[in-house]
Amino acid sequence: MTRVFKPSTNVAPLIKFGRWSLLLLGISYGATKHSFLQNNADKTKETSYKLKAVKEIQLSEDKIKFAAEELNNLELILNPVKDV
Repeated sequence: MTRVFKPSTNVAPLIKFGRWSLLLLGISYGATKHSFLQNNADKTKETSYKLKAVKEIQLSEDKIKFAAEELNNLELILNPVKDV
């Protein structure tokens, strides 16, 4: 079974102009919106990287402190102080 297509119709120039102008307007709006959102995302990402670096430094200091305390506690457990 073959499908029969209708012959194409001519679209009015005013409608063509309206379609193209709205298409270009939408593209320009999307580009400006994307640029605005990209700038905000870059700023947010930069601050999050700074906070992450500070957090990692603090975490490493806490790990070192915890390891020293653990070694001290193990030393006390393995070599108790004898009272005479």
